[in-house]
Amino acid sequence: MIQPICFGIIGFGWRAEAYLRIAKQLPHLFRISGIVVRNPAKYQEAADQWGVTLYESPNEVARHSDFLLVAVSKTSVPAVLEELALLHVPLLVETPPAFDEESLALMSKFAEANAHIQIAEQYPLQPHHMARMALIRSGKLGQVHHVQASSGHGYHGISLIRNWLSISDISCEIVARRFELPILEVPYRGRQVQDQIENEVQDIAMLTFQNGKSALLDFTRSQYFSPLRQNRVLIRGSHGEIRDNEVTISVGAEAFDTYSIHRIQSGMEGSLGPLSLRELRAGQQCLYRNPFSSAPFSDEELAMAEILTRMSTYVRENIPFYSLTEALNDVRLSLAIEKSIATQAPVWV
Repeated sequence: MIQPICFGIIGFGWRAEAYLRIAKQLPHLFRISGIVVRNPAKYQEAADQWGVTLYESPNEVARHSDFLLVAVSKTSVPAVLEELALLHVPLLVETPPAFDEESLALMSKFAEANAHIQIAEQYPLQPHHMARMALIRSGKLGQVHHVQASSGHGYHGISLIRNWLSISDISCEIVARRFELPILEVPYRGRQVQDQIENEVQDIAMLTFQNGKSALLDFTRSQYFSPLRQNRVLIRGSHGEIRDNEVTISVGAEAFDTYSIHRIQSGMEGSLGPLSLRELRAGQQCLYRNPFSSAPFSDEELAMAEILTRMSTYVRENIPFYSLTEALNDVRLSLAIEKSIATQAPVWV
């Protein structure tokens, strides 16, 4: 029987607590060795509630860990990684690994000298996105040359686009614009709303890659929290397309088929099982089967649990899944979108 992977966490914010929830639900797979914070007294009550040990230095927790999860503010990441590199322990780093041109240049140099780093990019690992990727890999859509992603901002959306298009060379032209739109107040993380109109920002970017493939990234952050803004996905191949959860494919000369990707849930109506996703299916085909169905996880938590699983494989078998270099390429394209918005002109990467 494989022993649980043991990892320490650097930082004690809301994202770190999400990983604590996952490890608590899956103790046969993951175990927390401790959490590193600068001021232990400030977090002692929370640590007692979670039943975790606090440490003041990464060196202490690293002695008891198979890898370290870095979950600090984006501005703190470069300095923290410089310190952790001296420990020679595998690192899993929360996104983003860089946030402006200066940090991008710094982290790019860091990536060249430090290979044992993976980035916790969860969007391609969310169940519906994994199901769509399974359809692409099946070949039923033919050659995929154009996608439209409206389900994640910036580098998150870029990571989806590159996955669906199988893009490794990021050379492209980017044209992007920003718009302000009215929306009812958006509830998020306990915020109280009063049905007032406020402004939201919508970014739209067209990416034309050197190999002829193209993509449209369209997102407003209200989509993360507001039921008034829904996600949208379009993946177009030579032999079919996916529109959100609707699939149309060619099945022969002048013959076509249309079907839906649908969820099979546990814990609903008369079910006594946990409230969790079991499968995503398209007709008779299973596109995604939840490996953590015993736990009542959201789709976001399922993706995070998948990240921990892949990090476990990386530590034990040295199989990478999303390297720092790859993540920085997504950040580079995201920053180019911001530059195109600011200059109102095309940007070439």
